[in-house]
Amino acid sequence: MKLYKLDLLTLLISLFIFSGCQNTDSIGLDVDPTTDIAGTFIDTVTVRATTVREDSIVTNVLSQYPLGYFNDPILGKTSANIALSLTMVNSATTFGTAPALDSAVLVLHYGDEFYGDSTSKIQIEVRQLAEPLNKSKSYYNQTGFNVNSAIIGNQLVTIRRKDSVKVKEIVTGKPDVVKTKAPQIRIPLNTSFINNNFIKAAATNFSTQALFMKFIKGLHLKVNEAQSSGAGGIAFLNLADSSRLDIYYRTTSGTTIDTIKVSFPILNASEPVAAQFTHDYTGTSVQTQLNNPNTQYDFTYVQGLAGLRTKIRFPHLNKLKELGNITINKAELIISVVGGTDNYKPSPRLLMYTTDIASQRQFIPDFGTNPAIALPDLDFGGFYDARNKRYKFVVTTFLQDILKGKSKQYDTFIAPVSIPYTRQSGPVPSGTTASRSVLGSGKNGVTYKMKLNLFYSRIN
Repeated sequence: MKLYKLDLLTLLISLFIFSGCQNTDSIGLDVDPTTDIAGTFIDTVTVRATTVREDSIVTNVLSQYPLGYFNDPILGKTSANIALSLTMVNSATTFGTAPALDSAVLVLHYGDEFYGDSTSKIQIEVRQLAEPLNKSKSYYNQTGFNVNSAIIGNQLVTIRRKDSVKVKEIVTGKPDVVKTKAPQIRIPLNTSFINNNFIKAAATNFSTQALFMKFIKGLHLKVNEAQSSGAGGIAFLNLADSSRLDIYYRTTSGTTIDTIKVSFPILNASEPVAAQFTHDYTGTSVQTQLNNPNTQYDFTYVQGLAGLRTKIRFPHLNKLKELGNITINKAELIISVVGGTDNYKPSPRLLMYTTDIASQRQFIPDFGTNPAIALPDLDFGGFYDARNKRYKFVVTTFLQDILKGKSKQYDTFIAPVSIPYTRQSGPVPSGTTASRSVLGSGKNGVTYKMKLNLFYSRIN
């Protein structure tokens, strides 16, 4: 009797392990086992994909700011510049008696992305804003800035996001020391500008932050394309993390001469920072597609910095109802990537979202905020699979709701987002990645065809 129980238990465990090793891609999920089910796979659902322009976005709320110029051989030219404010560490900042300027440098810390040719050299130019940024104003990515023409600083740089730098650090009353600092861009500023606007300026201009902003107005950063070399690139800057203007000056106390450093941080939480980025598709296949929105092409495009997105429709989805009473066990949208080199790597992450009857962006339920049905980020997908050169989205609930009449099919889109993107940000255009991808469309006969894979069960 004991042997019989043991053998039965062993058999049950073996059956459980065997069933657990089956491919779950072709079996039903959460289906009543007493119902007669026949699992079926289909990958011929029509997908219509077209390239469209992205919406503009407000830039004075970005977590990092783009700066650079990039000439993409497929997507054309992209440029990005920044307008920033300066803040005082303390109110009533003073430079002491008879200060003598030593030097001044604008310190810019890197964000978490650079897109483009890493061997390019880009010429960054600094100018003064002609008017301060307005805290109550929304600055969209196509908004220009009122900038003085005089260049007050420039530096030819190669973006080195992983290379630390050696910086001379001031120690009051002691010899200066050289220390290793985090990777950063350092741009020397014109001595006459610093003398006129800081060292020799009236003390009343530094009595409050409001008066300081009214006086100094702010700085503008732009890349001089003609003085740069290579295809270029877009660097993202973390302006809220120790980015600042450092001014070094000498003071004399009796016979003692000492060098002092005063810093003016860039803090976009207290004072505005904004960016302008534009795309020029003249002469590219992108412009051809934008000019002919009703034509199906072999490829579609997606691009960050409010550039491009791909619109998707499943025009014959309702024909699935002809199959009878079915339940979708799993639905995957497979998007193949075309090309991609070291300088033009595909976007590391895409977001898929839909719209409602008012054309407002909404998450699809598989990636929404309802924990009962929403999937974790990795399960939902959108991350670039470099091995298979594709993206994959799980859209099971999204399609099931459409077939069951719980929701209607409106326009659906895919677009780049940064790797750290979270759904708390909402399905908004991205201003924190400059990456792009060339995607196979849903057009029949293309090598890199966009496919919708369905695993469904017919319930009798």
